[in-house]
Amino acid sequence: MDHTRIDDLIDHLRSPAPQEAWESFLERYSPLLLEVVRLFERDEDAAGDCYVFICEQLSRDNFRRLLRFRPDGPARFTTWLCVVARNLCLDWHRREVGRHRVFASVGRLSALDQKVFHCLFVELRPVEAAFLELRPAFPQLTIDQVCEGADRVQRTLTSRQRWLLNARRARASVRATVSLGQADEAVWDAPSDMPNPETWAGLQEERAALFAAMSRLSARERLLVRLRFERELTLDEIARLMQLDNAQSADRRIQEAVEKLRAAMSEP
Repeated sequence: MDHTRIDDLIDHLRSPAPQEAWESFLERYSPLLLEVVRLFERDEDAAGDCYVFICEQLSRDNFRRLLRFRPDGPARFTTWLCVVARNLCLDWHRREVGRHRVFASVGRLSALDQKVFHCLFVELRPVEAAFLELRPAFPQLTIDQVCEGADRVQRTLTSRQRWLLNARRARASVRATVSLGQADEAVWDAPSDMPNPETWAGLQEERAALFAAMSRLSARERLLVRLRFERELTLDEIARLMQLDNAQSADRRIQEAVEKLRAAMSEP
């Protein structure tokens, strides 16, 4: 997009009805934003959450961040946008780390019990290791007191909090165990899933038909389909990004677009 079109985009974002300009921005620059996100987060679920956070921040306060760009400045829009997205990724990570430190119910416990929570329930250390780590800060501490603290923490945790702890542990475990050597071995050992030539030709024809059908949709409909099926956003996330009333409204519009695709692809 050249400077003239950037000027147009910014002007439309300033208008009383900026929705079309926002949708054009999302359709064009979502791939770039996702590239930046994946430099910080490889987990697909977390990457999707980070991407939604960036889009929400870019649209916040009537697109305040986007309107800061100056077409006559020294940086190209894509370069400037990458820097903004990078900073928002860092903000998202700081928010996530802060959220994971301690639950509110645990925060009401004593300083010792909070340390026990972190050692035993977050870092999954053995009781003996937790005891040795905490002993310098609590010189009179005994192993029995560590166990008693663990019991108190356990009683404060709700079933949802236990689920969140398990989910965080699972994510950390996956990241820690997938080394480069293991990944290489998995690649070489995996059987080929490439289709045979006849199937491949059929897939290519279907893909061409899909692209042709997509071109017949409106820009808004194409964006809805891509956010749902390419970016795999939830209906709630799409409703927020597209400023729709609710998830049901997003689902209805997506289904309408999908029906148009099916009709276009079934035409001779």
